[in-house]
Amino acid sequence: MSTQHDLDPAEGLTRAELKARARRRMMRRRRTTVITLVAILVLGGGGLLAVNTIGGAVGEVLGESGDYEGEGGEEVVVTVLPGSSATQVANQLVEEDVIKSTGPFLDEIERQGATINAGDFTMRRQMSAAAAVEALVDPAASQRLTIPEGFRLDQIQARMIELGMSEEETLKAIEDKTPRDYGLDVDAPSLEGYLYPATYEIKPGITAEAMVQEMVDRTQTEIDDLGIALEEVHEVFTLASLVEIEAPGDEEVRRKVARVFINRIGEESRTNNLLQSDATVHYIHGSRPDASTTAEERASDNPYNTYKHPGLPPGPINSPSRSSVDAAQDPADGDWQYFVAVNPESGETLFAESYDEHLENVEKYREWLRNQED
Repeated sequence: MSTQHDLDPAEGLTRAELKARARRRMMRRRRTTVITLVAILVLGGGGLLAVNTIGGAVGEVLGESGDYEGEGGEEVVVTVLPGSSATQVANQLVEEDVIKSTGPFLDEIERQGATINAGDFTMRRQMSAAAAVEALVDPAASQRLTIPEGFRLDQIQARMIELGMSEEETLKAIEDKTPRDYGLDVDAPSLEGYLYPATYEIKPGITAEAMVQEMVDRTQTEIDDLGIALEEVHEVFTLASLVEIEAPGDEEVRRKVARVFINRIGEESRTNNLLQSDATVHYIHGSRPDASTTAEERASDNPYNTYKHPGLPPGPINSPSRSSVDAAQDPADGDWQYFVAVNPESGETLFAESYDEHLENVEKYREWLRNQED
């Protein structure tokens, strides 16, 4: 099908082409580029495809071929979100340097009449447009399940279903199951925390149960690599899951947060052995935009409420990263009993030994909140 197009100024060009366009505009203010109209085709699943057949012509004007050659080099995992249009996917691939420009990719989509489904796909940097389309439309060859660090069990479950696994089989494989059901001899109330965060290949015909088994096996491998005794695993992973939420990113901050929690439930506790972790309250009730909790939520009798029940919660509240597990095993040395992230965007976290000092740090966090409202 031959279609005329209108190329949106923000779409259809490589980064090099965008820079070149800006230079031409500065040098030739009086000239106007005339571009044809865009035809929008509706794809299966409700996505929109902006078809760009003049990408090659633009590339010739700018001295760009518009396409790479071959199967590409370094691997990269690309996540296509539900509802993404083909143009959005194309721009994402340009940003990741998977393809050189959007035009040839969209032309190939049109030629094949292809539909791009949501999912995680292993692709390569600097692929030809044809190779990139093939990787996206052949899920048996390229689809991947990516479990980010800190994902909860319900999020993992939802992602498996989203990628096409049977909802009934997925629920059966996860709900009311424990690590021991999959051969990991750890006394835990559920699989929460024991599905290792990583990227897994979705092999053709693989069942949800087999997928879960692979994630538990990976957890077992990590436990063996770290040398954690089986009788200590549950405590270490539970603490690590709190650290994962309370201290994302910086390893030294994670080690300090782990020490704070250990101090709070130790002999020198100044909190009556209460962890007082907002993350556990969010696990029960869901998180709030400002990461705070209400008095009513903190009064809950739920066993995961660490404002009400002393010691560690019954189990992990997410799948912790190896860095957080390391922090739980090797916490920093210090007498801190309190901490607060005074700048959640930068991750700056302040620690205190006394409650009065902690209140001063909390005021800095409140000041940060007020600045966001300005």
